[in-house]
Amino acid sequence: MIEPQGHAAELSEAQLLAMYELMVTGRLLETRLHNLYRSGRLGGAVYPGVGQEAAQVGLTFALEADDVFGGTHRDLLAQITKGVTLEETMLNFYGKAAAPTSGRDGNSHFGVLDKGTLMVISPLPDSYAVAVGCAMAFDQRNEHRVAMADCGEGATATGTWHEAVNTAAVLGLPIVFTVQNNQYAYATPNDREYKASNLAHRADGYGIPGVVVDGNDVLECYSAASQAIERARKGEGPTLIEAVTFRHFGHAGHDPADYVKPGERDAWMAKDPIPRFEEFLESRGLLDVERKAALEDRIEEKIRKTIEWAQEQEDPSPDLVTADLFAERTSAPVQPGPAGDTESTMLDAITAALEEEMTRDERVFLLGEDVGPFGGAFKVTKGLHEKFGPHRVVDMPIAESTIIGAAVGAAIQGQVPVAELQYTDFIYPGLDQLFNEAAKYHWKGGRSVPMVVRGPSGAGLRAGPFHSISPEGMLSHHPGIKIVVPSTPTAAKGLLVGAIRDPNPVVFLEHKKLYRSIKESIPQGEYELPLGVARVARTGDDATIVTWGAMVHTSLEAADRLTEEGISVEIVDLQTIVPLDWETVFASVAKTSRLIVVQEDVPFSSVSSEVAARVAGEAFWDLDAPVLRVTPPHTHIPFAAALEDAFVPQADDIVSAVYQLSAT
Repeated sequence: MIEPQGHAAELSEAQLLAMYELMVTGRLLETRLHNLYRSGRLGGAVYPGVGQEAAQVGLTFALEADDVFGGTHRDLLAQITKGVTLEETMLNFYGKAAAPTSGRDGNSHFGVLDKGTLMVISPLPDSYAVAVGCAMAFDQRNEHRVAMADCGEGATATGTWHEAVNTAAVLGLPIVFTVQNNQYAYATPNDREYKASNLAHRADGYGIPGVVVDGNDVLECYSAASQAIERARKGEGPTLIEAVTFRHFGHAGHDPADYVKPGERDAWMAKDPIPRFEEFLESRGLLDVERKAALEDRIEEKIRKTIEWAQEQEDPSPDLVTADLFAERTSAPVQPGPAGDTESTMLDAITAALEEEMTRDERVFLLGEDVGPFGGAFKVTKGLHEKFGPHRVVDMPIAESTIIGAAVGAAIQGQVPVAELQYTDFIYPGLDQLFNEAAKYHWKGGRSVPMVVRGPSGAGLRAGPFHSISPEGMLSHHPGIKIVVPSTPTAAKGLLVGAIRDPNPVVFLEHKKLYRSIKESIPQGEYELPLGVARVARTGDDATIVTWGAMVHTSLEAADRLTEEGISVEIVDLQTIVPLDWETVFASVAKTSRLIVVQEDVPFSSVSSEVAARVAGEAFWDLDAPVLRVTPPHTHIPFAAALEDAFVPQADDIVSAVYQLSAT
């Protein structure tokens, strides 16, 4: 270790000793956890960062208290450096009720947002996209705060890594990207991961600085991180730092790492970061054998007592297994007033809702592809960029994973993002962020995620298999996401306002066939409709149709024809798939004794499956006939008019189903 340069030269003796104590704490703690796991005395998993102490301490020690760090499962010491306590750590490893995740996740899969550390999850490097959203929030509010996102070199092969770095570079966000290159992605060596001589050289492709540092030199890591953080805080954008280091253990506790060649291991062990730093401290007169031994004894005793204490703490109650899925809304909804004189399309109503909410609450902002001056693929955001500017109507690169991940990060930092998808068919790359970050943050970490993902869905416009899906069945399968499907302009505006004001992630599906085809006079002024409340679109006595979205209008057409035959049909428009208004469904079935569920989504494992099963199970004695479903066939959505019409349920299909029920 050479004499410290740059910002590291300004460190006080107390700071140097604090860094050393953190490094020793990480080494002793993670070695103890590794041994406990290997001996069968610790469940779950461990991902030791032993050998990477200099990188973890050096990089994060440069952050300030209100900055944010998003790491991975191997960044336990980085979290401790950021302020997470040993007590919080061990409570989580033992799955206790008072743990940061309340026992819902274990080992290092946690974050403590109040200490500035983001939730750790298994898919890597998801925290990159979330950290981008945090930086976006800081930038929008003109705060002098910085986000840091870290991962290993293996995670840099993912699309999420590229999307996040590219997006942050394009937007000039206050974020620092760090990579701890520990030579192996699980068992895959560097020469099978990338062809560049150094990962930091990739920064040239993003137009940002790239820095390679000795990841076993804590002061070099600190100096590089400090310079990058200072640059970001000044508004000069991101930096990519590669800390070249080596992990002493395998990928996880069960991995013997026998793929590492003995000569390679010996060479790296000779560069162990802790002895190197000890030599430096000794040269400054800050450390000797006695002080080193005393420090190690004190830390070991603290770790031992903390582990024993954590083991004795209370386990989570089984009664709480379904708790905390959603954050509770505390404000009351604004009730709709009388309808105005001017008719609005659904598209107009959605635009009006966005404009009114952005005017009412400066935290609300839009992000998505082409949402700015272009006004969006369907012109839903037309005029909003001109009124609110580029910081609140953010044109994003084609990067659905980072669009949704950034919405998560901005939301947990107090903003209210509304992310637009050009088509909901394009949601698939973002499902990781939606399912693993947005949907789990409140359940796992107690932090609400007030965000909306909205965009056009549905068939009927001859758009073919990649622009026509109805994804509500897939989305509703995953807990923690609210799903809204309006069928009228009035509902579209009121439900979107409700979605924006809800403290949870909401997917708002706008059937594009209804954008301009349905017009009505909507209530004047500010109003909202509560999520989870169905609408009886038509009253009747002989059969109930439960449906949503565009199928409401197809069902109304069928009901008009059935009326001519003397058959009275009640139509329940769910409006919200999650939470679903079971009370209204059951009440209608009790009234008519017959149920048909109509949907545009394919039938297997779908919303109609759930409605049919639950009504059959819980309202069996109210039924005078089997529950029927009218759905497309279980296939892809075709392009040709004749094929698409054969796929999408038509009024004739619904009439036939009602006739079938009436005959029983």
